[in-house]
Amino acid sequence: MNAAPEAQPAADRFAWVPSPLAIALGLTAVTAVAALFVGADVETVATTWRDGLWNRPLLVFAFQAAFMLVLGHALALSPAADRGIQRAVNLAGTTNARAATVVAVVACLAGWINWGLGLIIGAVLARKVGERAAERGLPFHYGLIGAAGYSGLMVWHGGLSGSAPIKVAEAGHLADIAAIAGIDAALLPDTLPLGLTVFSAENLLTTACLIAAVATTAWWLGRRVDRTAAQGPALPPPMEAAGSDSAPSLLLRILPGLFGTILLALAIRSAATHPDAARLGFIDPDWTNQTLLGLAFLLHGSLKRFLASIDAAIGGTSGILIQFPLYFGIMGIMSGTGLVQALSEAMVSLSTPATFELWTLLSAGIVNVFVPSGGGQWAVQGPLLVSAALDLGVPLDRTVLAMAYGDELTNMLQPFWALPLLGITGLAAKDILPYTLRFMGVGAVVAFLLILLF
Repeated sequence: MNAAPEAQPAADRFAWVPSPLAIALGLTAVTAVAALFVGADVETVATTWRDGLWNRPLLVFAFQAAFMLVLGHALALSPAADRGIQRAVNLAGTTNARAATVVAVVACLAGWINWGLGLIIGAVLARKVGERAAERGLPFHYGLIGAAGYSGLMVWHGGLSGSAPIKVAEAGHLADIAAIAGIDAALLPDTLPLGLTVFSAENLLTTACLIAAVATTAWWLGRRVDRTAAQGPALPPPMEAAGSDSAPSLLLRILPGLFGTILLALAIRSAATHPDAARLGFIDPDWTNQTLLGLAFLLHGSLKRFLASIDAAIGGTSGILIQFPLYFGIMGIMSGTGLVQALSEAMVSLSTPATFELWTLLSAGIVNVFVPSGGGQWAVQGPLLVSAALDLGVPLDRTVLAMAYGDELTNMLQPFWALPLLGITGLAAKDILPYTLRFMGVGAVVAFLLILLF
C-alpha cells in the first residue's frame, strides 16, 4: 500500500531498533552494571535478579495482564463486537489524518477507563482500519495508525485504573509506605481519595490536554503522510472472526450463555456493592477479566467458537509472557541494590519545592524504561517520593500525579506494553516508534507546562 510522507525515511532511520526482547535483555545488563557501579556486589545483584524473576505477587499480575489481553482480543473477534468496531472504523474516513485522529482518540478514552481496554481496543481498531484500507486500495500508512492505537497507554496512569492513585486511595497503604520509608505515620493522611488525584481538576485538565495533544499530533502527522506516496509497512490480511459451529448441540449453546450470564451478574453485583462504587473503585484486573470472560462467552454463543477465538488471540501474548519475568528481574535489581533509591535521591537533591514535581516526572519517566509496570514502579519509587515530598513540603496528591505522568509518557518509548499491539497488528517496533516518540515529545511539553501552571 502507499504510505505517508517521510514514512519510509523515518522507518529507515529506525531500522536499527532491536527487538523488544533484545531491549529487555540489554536493559537487564545495563541495570546490573549500574548496580555494581553504585556499590552492590556481584552476589547481591545475582540474588536480587533471581528473586525478582520469580516474585510471586508480580507473576500473579503477569497472568492477570496476559489473560486480560487474550480475553479482550477474543472478545473483539466475536461477531457482535466486530460489528461495533466496524462502526468506529467507518468514522476513520479515507485519509491518514482522520483515521489516525479517530484511532488515537478512541484508544485514549478507552485507556483512561482501563489500560487493558485501551490497549486492546486501540490495537484491534488499528488493525481493522488497516484491513479496510487494504480492501479499498486506500493509501494508508499502517505504522502511523498502529502508533495511534498504542497512544491510550499515554493517559492510563491518570485514569481509573492508574496504579499509584488507586494504591494511595486504599486504607492502610500510606501507613505501609511510612513504615518502608521510616516516616512517622502521623505525618501522612489515612488515604488520598481519588477525588484528590484522578478526579482532581488538575488531573482532568492535564488528561484532556494530553488527549488533545495526541489527537492533534496524529492529525498533523496524517496530513504529512497524505501528501506523499512513499511506501510504508504492509497492511494486514483480514482478521477473521471465529467461525460458527457445524450443527452444534443444544448443550454447547446453553453452557456458554449460562456461564457468561452468571459471570456478568456477579460482576455487576460486586460493582454495585463496592464501597467506592461511585468512583468506579471496583475496576481492577480481576473484575475486568471476569467481565471480559462473561462477555466473550455470551457474544460468541458457543464453546467451539469461543475456543477458536482464544486460539487466534493467544499468540499476541507470547512476547509479553517471556518478558514479564525479565522486567521483574530488573525491578528486583533496582529495588534490592538501592539503585532506584540512588536515582531518586539524586533527583531530589536537585529539587526545590518549586521544581520537585518536574524532577519527579523526569525520574519516573527514566525508571519506567527499566520497570514498565506502573504498580511495580510505585512499589519501588513511591516510598522515596513520599519521603521527599514531606521534606520539601510538596502536596502528596501532586507528587502522585507527577509520578503518574512520567510513567505514562515514556510508555511511548518503552516497547514492552506495545507487544500485544504488535502481535495483533503484525507491525514491528520500528514501524510505530517514529510516531510514538512524537506523541511523547508533545505530551511531555504539555505535562511540564501544566505542572508549572498549577
